[in-house]
Amino acid sequence: MNINTWTEHLSHWRTFLSERLTSLDEVGEQKKVERQLKTIERVRYAAVLNPKVLIEFINPSDLPLPHAEDYDYFLNLNDSQKKAVETALGNNALSLIQGPPGTGKTQVIAEICLQLYRKNPDVRILVCSETHVAVNNLISRISEYDDSIRIVRIRDKEQNSAVDEFSPEAIISTYKEWLQANCNSQDTINIISETLSNYEDRSLEKALALSANIAGMTCNRINAYEFESSSEMFDVVIIDEVCKATLPEILAPLTIAQKAILVGDPKQLPPVFCSEEIEVIRSIEKCNLQSYLYIDDLFLKSPNTTLLDTQYRMTNRIGDLIGTLFYDGALKNGRNIDGDKDIIWVDYTPTELWPHNEPDSEEPPKIFNLDECRIITRILKDIDISIDNFTSVAVIAPYRHQVAMLRRLLQNEHFNNLHVNADTIDGFQGKECDVVLFSLTRTIGSFRFLADVRRLNVALSRARDKLYIVGNLSYATNHKLLKSIIEYCEKINCDE
Repeated sequence: MNINTWTEHLSHWRTFLSERLTSLDEVGEQKKVERQLKTIERVRYAAVLNPKVLIEFINPSDLPLPHAEDYDYFLNLNDSQKKAVETALGNNALSLIQGPPGTGKTQVIAEICLQLYRKNPDVRILVCSETHVAVNNLISRISEYDDSIRIVRIRDKEQNSAVDEFSPEAIISTYKEWLQANCNSQDTINIISETLSNYEDRSLEKALALSANIAGMTCNRINAYEFESSSEMFDVVIIDEVCKATLPEILAPLTIAQKAILVGDPKQLPPVFCSEEIEVIRSIEKCNLQSYLYIDDLFLKSPNTTLLDTQYRMTNRIGDLIGTLFYDGALKNGRNIDGDKDIIWVDYTPTELWPHNEPDSEEPPKIFNLDECRIITRILKDIDISIDNFTSVAVIAPYRHQVAMLRRLLQNEHFNNLHVNADTIDGFQGKECDVVLFSLTRTIGSFRFLADVRRLNVALSRARDKLYIVGNLSYATNHKLLKSIIEYCEKINCDE
């Protein structure tokens, strides 16, 4: 990795966060940015608990991958998954696992954690991600296999009943119940209970995290604590969906770990900047935060990157589309099911041009397409009638206003056999459904957002059994990637 590129990129982040801080009014956001700035400063001066992790992150060494070991695996893994586990458990300070859609990255992370715990029952593992949902999924999966592992799940204000048993509140409550049942001295019980009640929440959370085998939290939450000595260092940090996190979010856990495992996919969605953040970026001369993604570069150049190469989600036809168009043919089909008409392009003649032209409006155009909303509703009704078993359906659109229109229409519909959820592409990353309906929405104008390679990869790879793409063919064929997708589809025209 070019050290000048790294230094410049880190400097751009420092400038961006400093500028962003001056424009924030909300206290919570101010604290988050202040903590991220502090992390940047620690990295600039190498004030981290294990410099080896930072050195490998900045300049990956050309070390040979560890020799395969005869592990007694807890879970059923394929060869690429075993290779990822073996690499992660090796002596390297940093390893990367690329997990395309449906390749079982959560399974691999669970296996790594179980192997680490088997080797050392006192191991400290920090499991984190950019989102709460990803952390919840990991914690839930790991807890299924061994109930002796000490787990704490530290949240912000987010609530999720699936992981409540691992919250600090639940752990303290369980301990107080144990104390009542096993301690004969009521004075002792009162003193300990009062001490716990008076404990500063952040100090208590930090203590629980350091006493657990697995601590789960978002990357940003880590910055709420001060980890100041090697005695407070985690043995291993695992960052899931790392390519969707910003550089400051990634650096926070790297500064407090003896070893780091980064799990993600540079061919799925990148970090998202809000409109206010984009304005700040544009105000900074030659700022490259939108055009350059350091973590993507790292996945491409690190010798310790392992690709999970077999997908178990999609039918063969859908898997072939995803593997060929987005992964250069490197993705194999593990499910081995030949679907029936499993990729369908639904063409139609627009009743008008979408989106509407609003020349007098100062606001950005609201991009929606009522033709496609009506077509999708009709398709869902037909699917509901044609099946007799429960089916999950994702209705996906690239634009928020189109999603709002779809939700408004669908809330008035009743389906006997379908569970339907409509959301943006970003809202569906990490999820899957039996059937996906993707609304192109536009019939005129720019392809820039619509035909983004990473966004299309996420949108089309959510489907297990059937994929419908609703869009005007005469518009879509003008774009090279969309035209390639059309070649995989059986085409129907809903005008006929």
